[in-house]
Amino acid sequence: MVETHATPLTGAGHERPRTAVVEATIAASDRPGFALARAAAPVLRPLMRRTAGRLWRDDLAYAERRWALRSTGRFPG
Repeated sequence: MVETHATPLTGAGHERPRTAVVEATIAASDRPGFALARAAAPVLRPLMRRTAGRLWRDDLAYAERRWALRSTGRFPG
């Protein structure tokens, strides 16, 4: 599992908004198929990196949209 989370570090109206992106990668299982997945890791790793990169870009774009809404008083919450 790869999980990313974007957290705004600056408040609304800040001249230069900053966001922290935290990523966690977790892989553990007692299931028999997991041993096969570990053996296939060298083949799967580039795909996982590409997917993680896409998640980073998506989270950063989301954070930028939230900042744009907050900075103009349109954030619903």
